[in-house]
Amino acid sequence: MLSLQDAGVSLIDCDHRTPPASKQGYPYVAIPQIKNGQINLKDVRYISQEHFIDWTRKATPKPFDVVLSRRCNPGETAYVPPGLNFALGQNLVLLRADGRYVFPQFLRWLVRGPDWWEQIGTFINVGAVFDSLKCADIPQFQLLIPPLPEQRAIAHVLGTLDDKIELNRRTNETLEAMARALFKSWFVDFDPAGH
Repeated sequence: MLSLQDAGVSLIDCDHRTPPASKQGYPYVAIPQIKNGQINLKDVRYISQEHFIDWTRKATPKPFDVVLSRRCNPGETAYVPPGLNFALGQNLVLLRADGRYVFPQFLRWLVRGPDWWEQIGTFINVGAVFDSLKCADIPQFQLLIPPLPEQRAIAHVLGTLDDKIELNRRTNETLEAMARALFKSWFVDFDPAGH
């Protein structure tokens, strides 16, 4: 067992304020966007480039970082996929592995297992409105960390499965959209078949 801190996983806190929304620009990822281990950009707010630069001055999220919710759903995590630029919302922190003891692509799986949730239960602060985690406690989380070669193998297998699941999800969305269009064409617009 190693603490996150001893395993070379750093914690980068968010700005404790909210930028003004913009009609376009960069996504401002908040707690509602952290779902099922992924960042869901549906209904995300956007911020201007000026505010993006200000909100990412501590750190810009990098591929394979993990976003961690400290409130509302404390302990819920999502990994940062390659190519996604965003600013971190309030009550979120980034976890970043330096690679010495934790393979960066494995970090997303490490923070979803039973050891992780046991540590959440140990360190959670029960509040009248929201439960929360303190930034000072998170680096002390003790986790069983397999050797780096095992981490690489696990990350490869789980990452491949996750990619396949995402491809199937997108395929299903496309097929559902096609089915809705056909239904509308045939039964609402009464278009003749084949025209």
